[in-house]
Amino acid sequence: MTKFKAVVSDIDGTLTAISSTALPSEKVSAAVKKTIDKGIVFSLATGRPFFMIEYLIKYLNLTSPVITDNGAAIIDSKNSSVLWEASLPHSEALEIIEMTKQYKLTRLSSDIINLENPKEIPKKATVRKISIHGLTPEQANNLVKKVESKFKNLSINKTAAYEGKKLLDVYISHAEGTKQHAILKLAQILGISTKEIIGVGDHYNDFPMFMACGLKIAMGNAVPDLKAIADYIAPTVEEDGLAHILEKYVLNRFDIII
Repeated sequence: MTKFKAVVSDIDGTLTAISSTALPSEKVSAAVKKTIDKGIVFSLATGRPFFMIEYLIKYLNLTSPVITDNGAAIIDSKNSSVLWEASLPHSEALEIIEMTKQYKLTRLSSDIINLENPKEIPKKATVRKISIHGLTPEQANNLVKKVESKFKNLSINKTAAYEGKKLLDVYISHAEGTKQHAILKLAQILGISTKEIIGVGDHYNDFPMFMACGLKIAMGNAVPDLKAIADYIAPTVEEDGLAHILEKYVLNRFDIII
């Protein structure tokens, strides 16, 4: 019997619709509040940098550490301090930027600055993630192959793009800058076992998170490959799937056999 002590949720396509300003529905928000009131940790694991999720932290009154930059950092939501991070070497980051300059939008996420289509990187910056946005599936696949052929110590993931349902973003970070590594570190910070964590996601970049969690739940709108390895498939984000998950596995039941 496993008593789940934490729920770690992706944001876009899981907690909210795929939009940089979306809020969770009233039903989902209420379920999150009840989960926290029950003493269960509710955390986030997202590709977004911290500044892009502060509005959600405030809206949901979260106090737990959160995973940002696709797993490259864990931030204390109470005071914005860095609890853990995995960074890209500056030389590699510059090479990657050069390789991706042909695309319309490349973003660099660091501890001190976030840049669009950067040409240089501040020497003091700790580079957490480089993301290339709004690619066609063919462009995304070609970019992944191109970067993988040159670098051997990177984490490269595809995920949903804000620009459209048929488009993809590609996230590039240090080999240990993944949701899997971040979940392992988060468990240490919380003083719990990873088997006591429920992970919820919808896209390719949630594969690493699933590898570390005791219970793997894919949203109904998740990509087929993620559904294939999930322990349970919930309703879609439009159907308040996360509220269903919290009600099923946390609020109405506590001891689950896995």
